[in-house]
This record gives sequence, C-alpha cells and structure tokens, in this order.
Amino acid sequence: MQPKAIPSMLSMVPSLFRGVGLDDLERIKAITRNAYPSFPQLGTHELASWMEEADTAPLLIDVRSGAEFDVSHLQGAVNLSSVEAIAGRLRHPKPQRVVLYCSVGFRSSRIASLLAAQGLDGILNLEGSIFQWANEGRPVFRGPQRVHQVHPYGPRWAGLLKPGLAAGC
Repeated sequence: MQPKAIPSMLSMVPSLFRGVGLDDLERIKAITRNAYPSFPQLGTHELASWMEEADTAPLLIDVRSGAEFDVSHLQGAVNLSSVEAIAGRLRHPKPQRVVLYCSVGFRSSRIASLLAAQGLDGILNLEGSIFQWANEGRPVFRGPQRVHQVHPYGPRWAGLLKPGLAAGC
C-alpha cells in the first residue's frame, strides 16, 4: 500500500462512525486506486462483456469470506480468500485472465499486490467489486440460483448497497 493513500483513507473515518452511503463507494474506489496504483482495475462493463464470451471468460476469484460468498457471488466465481490458496491455483496452470473481487475492491487489491510480490502478475481487480456489480443490477448467484442480495460485510457497510440489496439488513 502506498503511503500517499493514508490521507484519503483517513477522510473515511467520519463515514465509518455514521455509516457509509452510496456516494462513499466512489471515494473508496479512489482510495483503492491510490493505495495500489500499480495494480490494474477492471470496470464492471468490461468484465460483463468478457463473461459473455466463452473464449474471453476470466477466472473469477472471490476473496471474501466463505460466509460472504455463500450469500451470493458472481456466476462461475471460486472462493479463495488466502494468498497461498490463490497462488497455488494460479500456478497450475495460470489462466489467461484472472479477476479478483471482494466487497468494494480494497481487500482484493491488497491480495493482488501480495500475489504480484510473489511474481504472479497479470491479475486484475474488479473496481467497486461485487457492491458496484450488484448496484448496477448485474446478476449475483447463490450456487446456480440467481439471487438479489449481497452480504454487506458489516452493518456499517450496508449503505454502500442500494436499498434491498444488503442481505439481512
């Protein structure tokens, strides 16, 4: 993580006490870009396009906890939350396109930077991650079934999701 990202991260402190809102997702995306400037961010529109084509479909890795993944995830995603598990999967053989995501993109960017330090490059982060994906009305799944809610990570983070999308809130 880049030290220059610290001031923008601190700007989120008031939001964390009051709870975050939809407008804060853009700020979190900017914080993520500042914290991990060398790590490429992939937009949701581009990922949706890739997912429509069998020859360009990436390996989607959901780095959230198993409990978060069980509520919903992107179609075809695998749930690997440790650097070691992801590194092991990418070495045998490494898929052409790899996209990591989490709730908002910060955890997945952090993991991607740790993977890059191990020599695993060419990994993309889904900017805004599953929260942005769901907010745009894109499909999320629980197993093979399409659902309409996402694990909010925690009660204070539910405000980053449009009304009705946060599971259990």
